[in-house]
Amino acid sequence: MKHLKPDLVYTTNPEISFDGKSFCLTGLFDGYERAKLERYVERKGGTFSANASEETDYLVVGSKGTRCCSFSCCVRVVERAVDLKKSGASLQFIKEADFMDVLDL
Repeated sequence: MKHLKPDLVYTTNPEISFDGKSFCLTGLFDGYERAKLERYVERKGGTFSANASEETDYLVVGSKGTRCCSFSCCVRVVERAVDLKKSGASLQFIKEADFMDVLDL
């Protein structure tokens, strides 16, 4: 899926909760290291997985990894998540900006 347009699948005005929820981060984040974001979410009761799965509640896509990463892992993760969503998974696609608003960073 070379011409993937993740903007078409993002959740609009997402209501993100953390307690008991599973997150997958992909791409690069503007000004934040992934490890810092993971620690913050874990403190709020969330968990992380390196790959999207049926158990993933939120796929958070970093703003620096959504445009020109045709051959990188972020596209493979997004493609997998799109397939899961088409198969009935309830995961939500979250833009970095929306995620940061909820984290209040």
